[in-house]
Amino acid sequence: MYQDSELVEYSWGQDATFGATTVLHYIVGPKGKVGFVRDLMCDVTTSLVGTTTVPEIQVGISSGDTTYGRYRLGSTAILGYGTGPRRASLEPGIVGNPPRNAQDFANHVTLDGYPLGSSGSLTGGSSTTVNPAGRILASSFKVTNVVSGTGSVCRLTLAEPIGTTVTGQLVVVQGVVGATGANTNAAAPVAISALNTANNWIELSGTTFGGTYTSGGVVNIVTVITCGAGVGGTPAGGGHVRVKIQWIGPNAL
Repeated sequence: MYQDSELVEYSWGQDATFGATTVLHYIVGPKGKVGFVRDLMCDVTTSLVGTTTVPEIQVGISSGDTTYGRYRLGSTAILGYGTGPRRASLEPGIVGNPPRNAQDFANHVTLDGYPLGSSGSLTGGSSTTVNPAGRILASSFKVTNVVSGTGSVCRLTLAEPIGTTVTGQLVVVQGVVGATGANTNAAAPVAISALNTANNWIELSGTTFGGTYTSGGVVNIVTVITCGAGVGGTPAGGGHVRVKIQWIGPNAL
């Protein structure tokens, strides 16, 4: 069944000093929909400085990761933008339609899940499709069991196939009954430390298993927005960061 897409713009007010001190934000997408970063924006309120690398917006599976999108906020890798509105999709060097990227200097902009990666042959056909490698995984995964895993961390068995989930991906777990340590704080997501696709389980870093699982639980994928500080000299600057993501139902791809 076709599911309509949702184009959502996320914003967090002004991060006045992220150019000097990295700031993190978290997003959990709508159930059952994969995501693509369509634009990254910053209304710069204080000039951005980094003499080795400029401040940037990174979208990925964890802090500092750029799997899903990236916008280095400068006219070169070492010359940050002054005050005013900046938008990744309007950078002069951007190419592709989609996925889009700008390489006037290394990794200036990456949008739409760039680069492309092969997704294999279509079922029943001879052609090969190509999908963006950096598409945000769909939430949510239903928990069917929790036991003690490696080093007594919580090992969660899931009802849905974990597919392309990777270690390091941040998640939030809610609603587990009986097994203590499995539920996590939405403001402090935890990382997947190990996984097994054949048996469909994941282990969660920083958790400690206890009790006996009785019922419930969902695992939601967390997309991490890193407003990354500059490097070199005296890093400085800040502004109002906005991220635009298109969420698409799995059967609409």
